[in-house]
This record gives sequence, C-alpha cells and structure tokens, in this order.
Amino acid sequence: MLCGRSVCPRVEKALQARKVSVAKDMGGSSPSIFVGRTGYPRISVGPMLAQVTDATSFDAPEKWYGTPLQDIVGMRYQLVRTKESMQVKAALQPNRDLLEMQDVAMSERAVDTEVHFSKEPRFSVNASESAAPYGPVGELKGFEVTSNPKIPKKVDCIVGDELKAAEQVKQLYDVAPVSQISKILSVGLLGKDKKLVPTRWSITATDDSIGKNLITDVKEFDEINEYQLFSSEYLGNRFFILLAPVKWCFENLECYVPGNIWLDAGEDVTFMVDWEPYDGRTKYADNVTGAYYCARLGVLEHLKKEKRQAGAIVVREVTPDYWCPVGVWQVRENVRAAMKGGHETFQSLDDALQFMRSQLITREAWEKQSNVLPRWRSRDAFLKWFL
Repeated sequence: MLCGRSVCPRVEKALQARKVSVAKDMGGSSPSIFVGRTGYPRISVGPMLAQVTDATSFDAPEKWYGTPLQDIVGMRYQLVRTKESMQVKAALQPNRDLLEMQDVAMSERAVDTEVHFSKEPRFSVNASESAAPYGPVGELKGFEVTSNPKIPKKVDCIVGDELKAAEQVKQLYDVAPVSQISKILSVGLLGKDKKLVPTRWSITATDDSIGKNLITDVKEFDEINEYQLFSSEYLGNRFFILLAPVKWCFENLECYVPGNIWLDAGEDVTFMVDWEPYDGRTKYADNVTGAYYCARLGVLEHLKKEKRQAGAIVVREVTPDYWCPVGVWQVRENVRAAMKGGHETFQSLDDALQFMRSQLITREAWEKQSNVLPRWRSRDAFLKWFL
C-alpha cells in the first residue's frame, strides 16, 4: 500500500496467474489472433487461447462496458498468447497456419483449437494502454483448428474482393463490430498489397479509417444550434464531451490525476493533447496516440446518427481507480456510452465551461491546454458584439 493505490496490478497479476493451468500441449477456445510488433518486419503471430468452452466474450470489447475492472483483468489473464515468427509479407502467400489463423479472425464466434508449445507458456508483463492485457505467453510449435469457424457471408464476400484496404474497412463497418474489423486487418486479409499488421497498429488504423469516412458524411450536415455536454464514467476514466455549434473540428485532452498508474500521488496533473481543424490532421496524434482515434470515432458516430455537424472537445480524466490499463477500447466505449445518454444544453460557451468546472476533478486546468477553446471564445465574442 505504499503507492497509495487500492489495488496493486502486479499482485493482481500474480493472483490471476495461479488460476491458469499451462502445459506444452493445450486445448481450448480461440477468440482472436494476436500479432506482435517487436522485431518488425519479422513479428510474432498466433491464436489466443482460453481453457473454457466458449471464449467469444474474452475478446469482444463492445460487450464489456459496465463489467468491473477486476473481472475484465481476470478474464483477459486467462488468455494464453501463442507466438509463431513470420514476415509481415507472409500474408501474400499464407501457409496452412496463417490460413487457419485468418479463419479464426473472421469467425464471429471463438473457434476450438489445439496448440503445442516448445515449452510451457510463462507470464510476462504486458499491460498496455493500447491493447487489452493477456495471460501466459508461449512459443508455438504447432496448432490446429478443431471446429468450424462461423464466418458471416457478408464478411467473407468483402474480404474476398480485390479492393483497397480503406474501402474494405468502410464496407465491413456496416456488417461487423469495429473490434473484429481490426482483427481481420491485423491477419493480413485486407488490401491488394496484403501484409500482417501488429494488433496495436490495426486497432488505431481501423478507428482512423472509419472516422475519416464519417467525417466526410458529417461535414454535409447542418451545425447544431447550442452547446451540448455529454459525460460518462467507467473503469476509473471520466469523460466529458463538449459539442459546439461550429463546423467540424476535434480535440482530445487527457488529464492524468495524481495517484493513477502513470502518475504518483503528490505529483502535478499531467496533460496530453491532440487536435484537428476542419481540414484534418497532417500527422499521427502522437501525444494521445490511439485513444485519440477511438474518442473521435465515438463522437462521429453520434453526429452521423443525429445528422448534425459540430465541433467537439473530449476531456478524459484518468483517476487512481484505473489501476490496470485494459486497452483503448474503453475510450471508444466510454465515449459511445456518453453520446447515447442524456446531455446538458447551454446557450453560451461560458455557461458550458462554468458547469464543466463544477464537475471535473481538475476543474479549469485543462482549459489552458486547449487549442480549440481560444477559437470558440473568439467566435462567441464576435457573435455577442455582432448581435
């Protein structure tokens, strides 16, 4: 308890490790394939395996919202990650192993699998803000799928078309969850120049690609006529999404509250910020990283549904209750939940900001970090003078 946190991630990992029985030969249920990034362009690829009857829910983040953090961590630590070395261009002429892995990725349900390791899998530290955690890791000697993958016909048809990856992602978005699209992209099934894509990269690439398509649609709609504030709180992450009656622009600010897993108690609040104007970004959001594209997607899905255009600022507070990172999916699902809930309305930016200050742990500190707020303030000042 010296760190001041209510739960120790390392102790929790050790406790969960005792619950997983590992051996050189194992059978179970595979919900997905994990593609590593270390050593790129020669990387590790292999199915994730859980010793349960059906592990479909073990890699279905769209269904996790509301599940306690400890339950998610416990579930994910049951997944054994297998590793087989491959070149990223192996997807151009996939061998038997990769073909079966591709079927697992396309299946809408987990697939029964038998795996053989060169030695017993072992736990390693893998907590990441990008991808969900997993349990023991082992070098794959061989594996085989022992049940029929359930691949939706529309998914199979889209994957089989000779199209650019961006177009296939756009079509898949209408028939498959975002998490499954990223899995399909990672195993090298999309695009004309097919290649394996590390899981962490494929998650962001999918969110970004879908987001760009939605931005094109949203820019065709009329602007909202008031300030709207949405909010959600889950897994120790607090989100406040402010929409403004302006043309599309987006900003994502992350506020790290002292005492969380990245910031010791007693330190000052730390901020990470990325944004884009109406014409979009010219480079990767390397401050907020993958979470930026997840948050943007959640906002854009709401605007597309409402057939309205707006500027948006997403403020995320990461509190000490978030004691183990479980992946950027929670950003996407938090924002989605916020946008589906009710919202506060305000006629002026000052009123909206005053209300936000009363709700945020960090109060108004984030406002000094914003690139968008000065532009909105200038707009409001002009309208007051003009009217």
